[in-house]
Amino acid sequence: MQTTKKIEQKANELLKMFEIDEIPIPVYEIANNLGIIVQEEELEGEMSGILLRDIDKTIIGVNSKHYPNRKRFTIAHELGHFVMHKGNPVHIDRTFRVNFRDKNSSLANNIDEIEANAFAAALLMPEKKIKQVVNKKLKQGIDIEESDELASIADMFKVSKQSLLIRLFKLGLIEDLGI
Repeated sequence: MQTTKKIEQKANELLKMFEIDEIPIPVYEIANNLGIIVQEEELEGEMSGILLRDIDKTIIGVNSKHYPNRKRFTIAHELGHFVMHKGNPVHIDRTFRVNFRDKNSSLANNIDEIEANAFAAALLMPEKKIKQVVNKKLKQGIDIEESDELASIADMFKVSKQSLLIRLFKLGLIEDLGI
């Protein structure tokens, strides 16, 4: 298992590689710069995304039925797999390496999924940027009951309020998730 610090470092290295310093983080652009094709399709059931790798190309499939912020998180999650994990080989006509993101991805029972979620959060909400925004917008501290300000910050980063709250908690900026 990779440490949180190592995962943060890998996300920051990717942002640095492409000289990205603005929010919201352009995940489609990052994927494109890595030579990854992002394709939106209706995926079965609760599946959010899939990362397919073979010798010739890499594709991130994203569930077209999901909201834009969820799609962004899914792409960032799959980028985490791309950067950190080899994937599971699947043989169809040829051998592909595959990582799936589904309803089980957020459960704390698969190390690769936990790491990919941590990478996605670090990529979409870099610690430095989160702290800058929080210090500027919430000078009196963070009141998790004040949904307008938190919703405003979530919108700036183009993430869900729930993802923002989890990130703030993991960075030690709030003590209780309130969810």
